[in-house]
Amino acid sequence: MPLLPSLVSRYLGVLLIALVSSSARASEAPAADAFEAWLRPPAPPADGFEPLPGAARSRAGSEVRALAHGRVEAVGAQGRSLTLEHFYYENHELLRVRSEYAGLEGVALRPGQRVKRGQRLGRVAAEERLTVSLHAGERLSAAEAQGFTQARARLPLPASEPVLLLVSQASHELRLYERGREVARAQVGFGQAEGRKQVRGDNRTPAGMYFVVQKHRGGFSGPYARYYGGHWIRLNYPNAWDAEWGLARGLITREVRDRIARAWAERKPTEASTRLGSGIGFHGWAGAWTLEETGGRLSWGCVVMHNPDIATLFDRVPEGAMTVLF
Repeated sequence: MPLLPSLVSRYLGVLLIALVSSSARASEAPAADAFEAWLRPPAPPADGFEPLPGAARSRAGSEVRALAHGRVEAVGAQGRSLTLEHFYYENHELLRVRSEYAGLEGVALRPGQRVKRGQRLGRVAAEERLTVSLHAGERLSAAEAQGFTQARARLPLPASEPVLLLVSQASHELRLYERGREVARAQVGFGQAEGRKQVRGDNRTPAGMYFVVQKHRGGFSGPYARYYGGHWIRLNYPNAWDAEWGLARGLITREVRDRIARAWAERKPTEASTRLGSGIGFHGWAGAWTLEETGGRLSWGCVVMHNPDIATLFDRVPEGAMTVLF
């Protein structure tokens, strides 16, 4: 997912829309396997959204095309309208949005059928006005819908990553995938305090999409050296969404927010000196530990692994690997 430097405008310039979208999370009911439910939604996830049709593409007889990958949710009477359901990833969440098309003719699709981004859906009907709207919990205004598609012209596809780490804080489990195929599992622990990390020193583990930016094996110095268990895999926390949260609360400036967003998009280290905190990653521990004895609450915010597990994982996870803590 080589995101472009314009991520700041695409991902952060319309976060009001993201707040609306977050109310339309894709998982409405508990799944038997949270990892598989997150990684494999009911339809292929969107790799991005096309702009809403302009006037030139709304004339009678013009072809109408799908804004993004998805599936047909409903077809109106005589094929005059169509509703598509789209799944997409944003930070650590799998979200859902609907696109609705009215004023059509020639629709030959059926409910449940999958569609691809840019696929022909039908034509603009004669003497009809094409309307295309987006619904994320509630209908977005025209300006919001334009902002939504503009901000999400390109989107990540975690299942396509060469190496992907998924970490469930609810189940204390890590799974390693290679191009969508699970290859390993491990038990993990988290920060001593519950809840999502927000500021430096809160002893919480973040939730979000990050990338591996540093690896070290061997000796460590300092008072906490023995707690690494001989291995360290650092993530680029804070990410773009952490930075936007910090900006909204006056913890960082707009300039710092933008620098963090750009570095995160390039899978590089992000600023480590802000009030949001830093130094989040995977490491071992000073000795053996169990969930029963510790409750999985051990670290100052990092993901803790059993020492044999982190030793095995270390060689299989390259720098740049996508990591999602959810």
